[in-house]
Amino acid sequence: MLLYNTLTRNIEELRPINPPEVTVYTCGPTVYDYPHIGNWFTFVRYDILIRVIMASGFRPKWVMNITDVGHLSSDADYGEDKLAKGARREGKSAWQIADFYSNYFLDRLAKLNFINPWQTPRATAHIDDQIEFIKILEQKGFTYRIDDGIYYETSKFPSYSDFARLDLDEQQPGVRIDFNQQKHRPSDFALWKFSSPSTPRDMEWDSPWGKGFPGWHIECSTMCYKYLGDTIDIHSGGIDHIPVHHTNEIAQSEARTQHPLANIWLHTNHILINDQKISKSLGNGLTLEDLEAKGYSPEVFRLLVAESHYRTQSKFSWEHLEATKKRLLRYHNFAVRRFQTTGKKTLGTPDILRYLQNDLNSPKALSVFEEFLDQAEKTSPSKISIESSISLMDELLGLNLQDVKDISITQKHLIRERERARDENDWPKADGIRQMLEVSNITILDTPDGPVWQYIT
Repeated sequence: MLLYNTLTRNIEELRPINPPEVTVYTCGPTVYDYPHIGNWFTFVRYDILIRVIMASGFRPKWVMNITDVGHLSSDADYGEDKLAKGARREGKSAWQIADFYSNYFLDRLAKLNFINPWQTPRATAHIDDQIEFIKILEQKGFTYRIDDGIYYETSKFPSYSDFARLDLDEQQPGVRIDFNQQKHRPSDFALWKFSSPSTPRDMEWDSPWGKGFPGWHIECSTMCYKYLGDTIDIHSGGIDHIPVHHTNEIAQSEARTQHPLANIWLHTNHILINDQKISKSLGNGLTLEDLEAKGYSPEVFRLLVAESHYRTQSKFSWEHLEATKKRLLRYHNFAVRRFQTTGKKTLGTPDILRYLQNDLNSPKALSVFEEFLDQAEKTSPSKISIESSISLMDELLGLNLQDVKDISITQKHLIRERERARDENDWPKADGIRQMLEVSNITILDTPDGPVWQYIT
């Protein structure tokens, strides 16, 4: 199995530390609002990664965290905590916001047919672990204290800029109003932020340094270490995590353990709407509910994700989504042929796994599957050929093709009645039955082998 490694900028073979187990950490959601579809693109792509790992004979140990404290609105060390922002927006406590959107996220994982992560730990449930992590960094001399918190001193970690290819000399302090001039370097980042005496917080904890809350980056280092150990096989997230969040994770974790945090780093690229990155601040943060309100199912969304490579910038449009819906309908109408085929032709299972094992090339995998459909539509494949191919698609892409239902006994009776009417040249009756079936979303194709029914939508 080959994957593009951000760390080396090369495609590399996955070589697990303890095969057949593969340890995977994915940076999960900050639970202050509904995730937008750009977030879900990332999460679905890593669900596909887990599916391909499993199909390749490995056993994934997958951790995806839930950030329910400490993620400031700047993605750095200034601005408002996103949970506090959500609480103010909805007139609730930060704890209520965290609970609601955490449960929403987990419920959506099920509705989107995700493989269940082994662990989905929450930052607020690991405060003591994070404090202990910071204490170890302090003992090793990587921290310093200023008036708003405990900071990591990046100059003490010589390779800090390597991962993201940062030019630290170009970073200018003081260009932001909220920049703390006491920071030794602009790249230094908060491990623990102090609560402001004048601004009460819903979420704050006692610590050896004073009452406050953890920084955003320390939670991932802590939970990755707690559940998966010093070095993991794969660390994954969005491309926007590279210059700040993942760079800081590496600095913290490797300062503590003296071992590489991850052997392979995977990053998904941005999703664009009207050539702009999806962002709530731009007002283009479409949600899954927005898609469902227009009649697009979770399976349509999963197929939309698979249509583009995870390392490319994908462009979203309603026209594209409608085309994807029609594409999935073709898959559904192939799946239902297993209920009506009398064919004996055995077709080889499409070799889509091979392309997914090549850096998760899902567009090529879909192309190969559709070449298989082209072949199947010209012949009479056996039931087992249909079932094996849709089972493989479900296993690797989670499209639920095996769940597409057969028509009712009543509808099958109507199809037989229509055939009798046609045999007796009773065309008005035959046409009337066709119209009745179309009202219930069924159409009939008259073929040399007899009638074949399909879904219309």
